[in-house]
Amino acid sequence: MRPAVDSALILFPGALGDFICLLPTLVALRARHAGRMLVVAKPALLEIMRLRRVATASIDGRAVAQLFASSPTVTAEAEALLAGFDTVYSWTGFGDPDVGRHLAALTGGRVDTYRFRGMDPGEHAVDYYARCAGVAPRTSIGESIADDPNWFATLQRQQRLGDSFAVIHPGSGSPRKNWIGFTAVVRWWQRRARSPVVLLRGPAEVERSANPDCGANIMLEGLTLPQVAAVLRRARLYVGNDSGISHLAAAVGARGVALFGPTDPAMWAPRGPHLQTLHAREPCRQCGPEVFCLHRLPVEQVLGAVERHLGS
Repeated sequence: MRPAVDSALILFPGALGDFICLLPTLVALRARHAGRMLVVAKPALLEIMRLRRVATASIDGRAVAQLFASSPTVTAEAEALLAGFDTVYSWTGFGDPDVGRHLAALTGGRVDTYRFRGMDPGEHAVDYYARCAGVAPRTSIGESIADDPNWFATLQRQQRLGDSFAVIHPGSGSPRKNWIGFTAVVRWWQRRARSPVVLLRGPAEVERSANPDCGANIMLEGLTLPQVAAVLRRARLYVGNDSGISHLAAAVGARGVALFGPTDPAMWAPRGPHLQTLHAREPCRQCGPEVFCLHRLPVEQVLGAVERHLGS
């Protein structure tokens, strides 16, 4: 068991889904360390973290890049940001002796570096990050995620959303994860609930110019993560693929299903009290492994799971 120490520096290079999986560890570390804490990660992700007395900094800045330099010393910029921590938990720089050397010299404390994704077979990412830090991951992190209620109130009024809207996220970081049946889900919800469906487009879909409107009433893109969290937290139903958005939906308590094809939910299923995971384990012999098709996961199976989940 790691002894209690005062201050902590955390460096984490991951994207949204990875960061949501790290949050249960960050909450536990905030309870462990009574002194100052600095979390260094991607700036957009830091916007959704709501932890008391935690400072933040961008991992894309020059101060962090300097850690990878072979020079004997680092810049005053790195020293001003990173100096004087009792313990360093870093998921960047594993196996790079320069990173460990610079962090030890800057902080004067204990430095532990870990593989970014070093999970054992079948080990969930949440449990892996907690195991690295030697803590028990917190089971509920909804209160640690910030949203934007004022922005949502304006959106709700302008779009006449009401309180029974559904949210879908038909994209992900990889096209092979994207189930092709979302149009049927949209039509079913519009008939069943007679309320709008909101489609979220993340950066990956915008970058690829993917435009699967699926018949949704409202399409939202270019949102901040607190704005995305606000929509997800207030939706009556969420259906999405294996993506960072689904991890965020689970964390804020959204009710619905996350659809998994090629990836293993034992390691990456979104953790939350109301989000169920459906896994189409076997690739389709007709369409091939690169298509998350309706043979692999029929619409009826998805709608049945949604019906059961909403009924519960």
